[in-house]
Amino acid sequence: MKIKPTVPATFGPAYHLGVGFFLIFAACMPTQNLLTSLNGKLGYYSIAVLYFCMSFSGPIATFAINYLGGTKAGLVTGGLSYVVFQIANILVGIPEVPDAANYFILLSASAVLGLGACVLWTSEGVYASQVATLADQHGVSTVKNSLGYVNGVVLVFLQSANWVMNLASSAILTSGVSPVILFIILAAACGGGWIVVLFLPSLPDPAQIIQISTGFESIPDAEIIGDAKEEGKKESVQQSDRVKSSETSVSAWDSIMDLINIHKHEKMISLLALFFACGLNQGYLYSTFTGAVITPALGENWVGYVMAASAAVDALGSYMFGFLSDRIGRHPILFAGAFINIVACLIVILLGTSSMDAYVTVFLIAILLGIADASWMTITSALVAESFPKEDVTNAFAAFTMWRSFSTAVISLLGPFIPLSIRTGILAAFVVIAGISQVIVLRRSSRIMS
Repeated sequence: MKIKPTVPATFGPAYHLGVGFFLIFAACMPTQNLLTSLNGKLGYYSIAVLYFCMSFSGPIATFAINYLGGTKAGLVTGGLSYVVFQIANILVGIPEVPDAANYFILLSASAVLGLGACVLWTSEGVYASQVATLADQHGVSTVKNSLGYVNGVVLVFLQSANWVMNLASSAILTSGVSPVILFIILAAACGGGWIVVLFLPSLPDPAQIIQISTGFESIPDAEIIGDAKEEGKKESVQQSDRVKSSETSVSAWDSIMDLINIHKHEKMISLLALFFACGLNQGYLYSTFTGAVITPALGENWVGYVMAASAAVDALGSYMFGFLSDRIGRHPILFAGAFINIVACLIVILLGTSSMDAYVTVFLIAILLGIADASWMTITSALVAESFPKEDVTNAFAAFTMWRSFSTAVISLLGPFIPLSIRTGILAAFVVIAGISQVIVLRRSSRIMS
């Protein structure tokens, strides 16, 4: 008997989302990298507000996704906040705008982006899980679990955008073009990415996939009457409708309690150190490294070139790490990334800013931090999706986004107030803690299996 799924199973939606992310983050990443270089303390405060709002929006994100009607709606709504942020940077770059207005415009837009980014990244994690689950169940993938590959595909588009546009932004600024013109170009790219996301295919929630997979269109022998097939389809649709109805009836208070309760899960506790290490590395890379290392050592015009090198290895690493982790396991890739992260921190601590005038040193640190980010993001996202029941995946990704953003906000806020060596030491300490936590997880798993 031949079986044909009623839900399309392909990696196409992952590539579609990747194209949308390419355009959105082609605008966002260079803008974020230039915040501290172009705006000084306001840039640090903007990043801090963005990530603090992002961190405390976890309960709102899960409620918003349910209220809006699913992960696609969450991606569309979250993407719109990135457009708002780009427009704010255009206004801030206009010389005639007073400083007080600049603070209000940029910090308000940062708050909006914080909320929208939490919705977008929570939706992205669930959407990637949907794509991978459908592909695995319907035999599209050559491995049992393709989640690492799907995450790698989305992240390689994102970091490729970072690479391309950081190069372009530095070239534009070096040519003497004003930042306002640059931000207009970036806003147009961001708007194009939002339109691409608007046309994403809608996929069933992870909790519904098993139900919907029972609604296969069967093509039996000639003596099987089609009435039974139609009844099966109706029953499957009714089950899906009941799930959707129960989801949309979830209140904001229920979302808050669900997010709190998931932290009682043993696996969530074991993942928290990874969330902090991932967020601290990103905050360090996008604020501390750009403002306290690249700019004083090479000048603000070199920020884009250096961050493009970091983004290039981040993009390549995201794809390779996702592909390899589906075959050799998550933890070998994770431990390799942690080791590289420590090496980068040691170089900064041992050399200090006084020795950072060598181009090779600055580019080397950027490359090491980019490889570490690829490992943290790709593997942690896969571990989150694999560690929880399908009905808890949305809350799990909301928690991941919340704590990752919180740690990014903290290290960005501390930027103007504590020395570079201390900030670097904080990052290194949490990387070590994250590695130890996963060693403990592996030892416990081996004991249970034995």
